[in-house]
Amino acid sequence: MKTTAVIAEYNPFHNGHKFHLRSARRASSADYIFAVMSPSFVQRGECAVYDKWARTRAALRGGADMVIELPVIYSTASAENFARGAIKIICASGIADNLAFGAETTDMAALSAAAELFINPTPLFNEGVKSELSHGMSFPSARAAAFSAVTGKNPEILSTSNNILAIEYLKALKIFSSNIKPIITKRVGAAYNSDKITGTIASAAAVRKVIYSGRINLLTQAVPPECFDIYEKSTPIFTDNYSDAMAYILRTTSAENLKNISGISEGLENRILKTVGSSYKITDICSELKTKRYTHTRLMRILCHILLGITKEQEEIFSPLNFDPYIRVLGFRKSAEPLVSALCHNSSVPVIMNVNKDERNLSELQKSLLQIEKKSTDIYFLGQPTPSAKKRALDYTMPVIIENL
Repeated sequence: MKTTAVIAEYNPFHNGHKFHLRSARRASSADYIFAVMSPSFVQRGECAVYDKWARTRAALRGGADMVIELPVIYSTASAENFARGAIKIICASGIADNLAFGAETTDMAALSAAAELFINPTPLFNEGVKSELSHGMSFPSARAAAFSAVTGKNPEILSTSNNILAIEYLKALKIFSSNIKPIITKRVGAAYNSDKITGTIASAAAVRKVIYSGRINLLTQAVPPECFDIYEKSTPIFTDNYSDAMAYILRTTSAENLKNISGISEGLENRILKTVGSSYKITDICSELKTKRYTHTRLMRILCHILLGITKEQEEIFSPLNFDPYIRVLGFRKSAEPLVSALCHNSSVPVIMNVNKDERNLSELQKSLLQIEKKSTDIYFLGQPTPSAKKRALDYTMPVIIENL
């Protein structure tokens, strides 16, 4: 049995994702493909447009054989820890032969060279990054400039989101001494950040923009027809739906407490509290705080951590470098039951199929990680616009999604 893993947010699942799964299956000759998917909050520091169960069902219909949850402490982390968390889970599964990921380049040698330099940086590279940061440049830009200066390679390879994640995946595979084979599938269609639907393969950003506009009928050309009815029946959630909760937190929290939140440093806690009197919406707070050093995405992640209460201490405790998370299955295809059986047999960490039954098999730290997940899911559903939809404890009551495919 040959199995390929992918790492995704599916926010939401669209034709580009379906194409990627088909390409990955073909390139790796895989019998099965499973996805490690972000849950209620994603790496951009935003809430997922649809809940994790709706997105799981869409992924299964679109070509994934099984969907595993990426814990929120990793899904809302920097690209480095996002990748490490996902790769740690894939390695622990004991069933992955390959890791397939999309990128703007197919130059595996260049990506691997960047990964190696970032793992074992030279003094010249470190000095270059430090120098660029001192001039107010953001970390990603500083790293790209230093990379180009040291290697002579085009810094553009570090300018796109998918290339950056690809490098982080390669870094993580090296750090964990994994034998899993990386496979690049070339991205096609719209650019990652494009916000317009101009063909059958659009970016997730463009799809979300249409969803937020309420004109979901415009998605018929950009999402698989088998997924469209899921989106029709689901209620989208906006990040600014949590502005009341954020206002409460910021009005009742001290700067000293904010300093403990993951991502906050250099006195940013004071700048955040100063926005209380001038900005109310989360997106407005982010815009007010944005600088060259603090990018929009970095700030949104920090604000997300404030909302969820994710601290620096938790980030350290659950670091993939020294912690083994559980594996939680969100859903699978009926035809992929052999894959699920193989996971349960080969996994080096506890596998959760039913939270109520399987929580007892977790270590105390793994139980703590699960509680962070439960809390984030409860907070996520507070963003639903109607009181009856603001459900709680769904991690304990929602069954594993099984698609009869």
